[in-house]
Amino acid sequence: MLDGLVLCEGHTEREFCNQVVAPHLAGNNIALAGTLVGRPQRKRGGIRPWSVYRAEILRLGKERADRHLAVLVDYYAMPDSWPGRVASRSQSVPDRGVDVEGLLEADLGTELPGRFHPCVQLHEFESLLFVDPAATALSIAAAGRGLNDRDIAQRMEAIKAECGGSVELINDVPDKAPSKRLIKLMPSYDKVAWGVTAAAAVSIPKLKAGCPWLRRWLNRIEAL
Repeated sequence: MLDGLVLCEGHTEREFCNQVVAPHLAGNNIALAGTLVGRPQRKRGGIRPWSVYRAEILRLGKERADRHLAVLVDYYAMPDSWPGRVASRSQSVPDRGVDVEGLLEADLGTELPGRFHPCVQLHEFESLLFVDPAATALSIAAAGRGLNDRDIAQRMEAIKAECGGSVELINDVPDKAPSKRLIKLMPSYDKVAWGVTAAAAVSIPKLKAGCPWLRRWLNRIEAL
C-alpha cells in the first residue's frame, strides 16, 4: 500500500484528509494521513513561511524513501515567501493555485522526484460546502438545534449564484470568505465538527465535480 502524508494548514483540513479523503483513497490502495507542521509536541495550525514547510517535507521524505508528501493550504492567506505567491497575483483567479502548485513542485523536484503533490485551495475549506448546499444544510441542521435546512440551503445557493456559480469565487473580501458567510447564516457553526461532517455528506464524487482544486489534486493522487 502506498504511504502518503499531507501537511495541512489547519485542524479542519487535517480532519478532512483523515475522515473523508483517506477512506476514499483506501480503495486505491493508498494509505493517506493528514497532519500539522511541527514536532509531535509542537504541532499547530495556521499557515507558516515556506521554509518551515519545506524543511518538514524534506525531513519526512527522508524518513521513508517510498513516502509521498503533500501540502493542503489556502492561497488566500499564503505568505509571500511561498514560491509563486507574489507573481501569481497577475494570473487569472482560477490559475493562481495551479501556478503556485507548479512552482512548489519544482522547488522540491530534485529532492523528492515524483513524491511531492502540492494542493493549493484558492480560498478556504468551506468553499467545498457550497458544492451541494442542500446536502450541507441537511447535515449541519442535524448537528445544530433549531436550524432550518431549507432556509440555509436556499441562502447558500443565493451566495453561490452571486459569485457566478463557482465555489472557488466565494471570497472577495475577508468578511465574505466562505466560513464567514456560513457563520452569518449559523452563528453557532463549528468549523471542524460540522464542516468535516458536511463535506462527507456532500461526498467525494460531488466535491470533485464541483471544486477544481480538489479534483486536480485527487485525480493526481488516485493515479499513483
